[in-house]
Amino acid sequence: MTADYTIRPAQRIDLDRLAALQLALQDHLEASNPDLWRMSDQTRAQIKGQLAARLAAPEGCVLVAEHAQDGVVGVIHGRIVTNKGYAPSRTGMVDQAFVQPQHRRRGVGARLVAEMCRFFAAKGVDDLSLRYVTGNEQAAAFWTALGFTPRIVTAGASRRVVEVCLDAHLGVSQISG
Repeated sequence: MTADYTIRPAQRIDLDRLAALQLALQDHLEASNPDLWRMSDQTRAQIKGQLAARLAAPEGCVLVAEHAQDGVVGVIHGRIVTNKGYAPSRTGMVDQAFVQPQHRRRGVGARLVAEMCRFFAAKGVDDLSLRYVTGNEQAAAFWTALGFTPRIVTAGASRRVVEVCLDAHLGVSQISG
């Protein structure tokens, strides 16, 4: 089955398909977690420009999975982040990965990750990081199976909820303004 797929670097000619995949990923993430920030209509309209910039980024890599009949059905975005104040000073960030649902469980995602690992290895990067949305059980299972474990937890709340909790904790309203 994996012979039906080719993993290759994304090209500008893929921008329409990349935009469709990016928006499908965003819709999936928003459905996975109702508390997640929502992508604005303006950002959705500008998605191709953002993707074009990623294709041109010198420390980035965008790969696609192309199916023999269905065309581009998966994508992974990665980049190298450098921070000399920490060890390791260079980390490979996987920013997004998405495979259309009808093409999942065929090794396509794993092949995209394997090729991204080759990119990072060629650049001398040994440490990898990524983020996925709480509630996205498919992503949690996929990344955990590949050896990723949480390092940092990002939590969020509306200011109003925090204020209500503070009022309850402090016993009186301490928030003004």
